[in-house]
Amino acid sequence: MINRVAIAVACAALTLSGNVAAEAPPQIAFGLDYQVHLPGRGCPNADEFALILAGEFGYLLVRADAAATLRVETRTNGRGIEAELSAPNPTGEGEWRRVVTSPDCRELLYDAATLIRIRFGPGGWPGEAPPPWLLSPPRFEVERPELRMEMPASFLDAMAGEPSEAPLTPWEGTAPMWAQRAPAEETDKLPFQIEMALGATVMPYGMPQVAIGGGGLLGIRWKNLAFGMDLRGVITPVAGVGDPELKDARASLFTVGFLPCVGVRFLDVCGAINASIIGLDAPPPIVVSASDGFSMGFGGRVVGRYPLSSRFTLFGYGDVSGQLRAITIRGPLDGDSTDIVTHWRSPYMRVALGLGVAVSFIE
Repeated sequence: MINRVAIAVACAALTLSGNVAAEAPPQIAFGLDYQVHLPGRGCPNADEFALILAGEFGYLLVRADAAATLRVETRTNGRGIEAELSAPNPTGEGEWRRVVTSPDCRELLYDAATLIRIRFGPGGWPGEAPPPWLLSPPRFEVERPELRMEMPASFLDAMAGEPSEAPLTPWEGTAPMWAQRAPAEETDKLPFQIEMALGATVMPYGMPQVAIGGGGLLGIRWKNLAFGMDLRGVITPVAGVGDPELKDARASLFTVGFLPCVGVRFLDVCGAINASIIGLDAPPPIVVSASDGFSMGFGGRVVGRYPLSSRFTLFGYGDVSGQLRAITIRGPLDGDSTDIVTHWRSPYMRVALGLGVAVSFIE
């Protein structure tokens, strides 16, 4: 008997819950015109106010596709804040307006949401339905299409048939990229580069006058280390050597140097060991009867490098070298063989500047 009573009570509860669910009140919707601009007063933004309304009504009340618009505008009122609420009147006569006042902006908007629920919630029209323009638009749900994969009947028949006894023929086309063998890593790449360079040279100090010329360099370069052999020749373009002057004479210099360098990013710092010969080119009646212009020197060079491409590099340098001996140019004065004078004595230091382009042959 007790079991029958329990079953009857459960059935009655399910029936009542079904009736309640069937008689759920209709939902309404508003668009929101939220004019709240009080910096520093802690006012909720439009999204927060929409959630406050959703908490009062039990569903999202603010929708962009709603026909009616709820306007909320705040302003200061002495030390407090007041909010003016306006919306279309459900009776169809003018607008519904209310003003709420509070010293705190957040509490003010919570009070405003309560007032809106009282007027537009289910208690606002007991036994009546809201006007059509206030009802929430229907929501459309789009379901994902169901994908079904079916094997063609011909494929199933082929799978069920007997295996073919025909001999296999080799593939004569190009295999797809995913089936091709990955290229082997380059293991025979040399760890160094061989460079050749050509450039122009100016020697502002170390010759009777400023000398100009050019030269070439052959070098081998690792990541941070390089060695090079430098060949350079310069000549004084303006005639006249020394004081007293040997008119129409020009001095020349030929240098062979060895350069060990350390590379730091775009800069090479080098030591320099060089051997040089100074010559004198003089027209008659000046005659060079004996010459010993050979000298050894040691110094340093700083090279700036700027890559133009993977193979070509623009470079500029400045070097200073100290010589182990001074070279002297001596001769008779005004053709008098008895009056021998020193026309020029070389300094022990030479300074050169250069600019050129280097090309790499082996990478």
